[in-house]
Amino acid sequence: MYSIGSYFFSPLFSLQNFNLTVLNFDKCNYLTQIPNLSDLLNLEVLSFEKCTSLLAVHDSIGFLNKLKILKAEGCTKLSRFPPLNLTSLEELELSYCSSLENFPEILGKMGNIRELSLFELPIKELPVSFHNLIGLQELAIQCDFVQLGSIALTPELPDFRVYKGKGWQWVKSEEGEEKVGSMVSPKMHKFWVLSCNLNDDFFSACFKQLAQVSDLRLRESNVTFLPECIKEFHSLSSLDVNDCKHLQEIRGVPPNLKYFRAINCISLTSTGSSMLLNQVL
Repeated sequence: MYSIGSYFFSPLFSLQNFNLTVLNFDKCNYLTQIPNLSDLLNLEVLSFEKCTSLLAVHDSIGFLNKLKILKAEGCTKLSRFPPLNLTSLEELELSYCSSLENFPEILGKMGNIRELSLFELPIKELPVSFHNLIGLQELAIQCDFVQLGSIALTPELPDFRVYKGKGWQWVKSEEGEEKVGSMVSPKMHKFWVLSCNLNDDFFSACFKQLAQVSDLRLRESNVTFLPECIKEFHSLSSLDVNDCKHLQEIRGVPPNLKYFRAINCISLTSTGSSMLLNQVL
């Protein structure tokens, strides 16, 4: 292991002679760039978290074949991340990079990353190549604006969560809404959109593509109704609409629902309440 600590990365410093497996630049406040690391063929862990002056990362880090862990969390001035083709990568951390507007291109199939969290990033959409993360099982996002279509391209994703994204929307693709919906993973069982600016547009045609989910949470959203088509969600056992203060109508109830939460739904009409009370949950 080699750790730079809080020192700046001198141009005279060379890594060519180090047979390193772990390289740690964490909290190097004067580090402005990650240099060419292509000579570090055995590198397994590369971390440069909270390098608040970091502006550039060399493209070579995207081709370190033995790299298993790549951490860049909290690099607040970093605006670009190089493309990645890291077949051994198991952990990727990019959260809190508040200037990073684009998720890195994934150049080849990467099947070892199981969980990915993307918190407080200004990314506007995920690239089509995101679906090359073929082993992804859990995706948690806290972003201002993310298009569902790019997320839905992930073929095996069973667990999708969005937290506190003020401008998050269920966005139509250029090809049309139905095509976006048809790409939702059939293995997706958990779908959470929490504290987001979600409105009734969410219940468009492609909403039916979530009929296989078992856990649906729409807390603190702006929806005004639950659609009748939700009666067709035979797999849905848990539904949470807590703090949906604009929710007025419940037009349908899933037939196999076991857990329903609607605390602080202050606009719910008596008709909506009666529909619930008439069901055996």
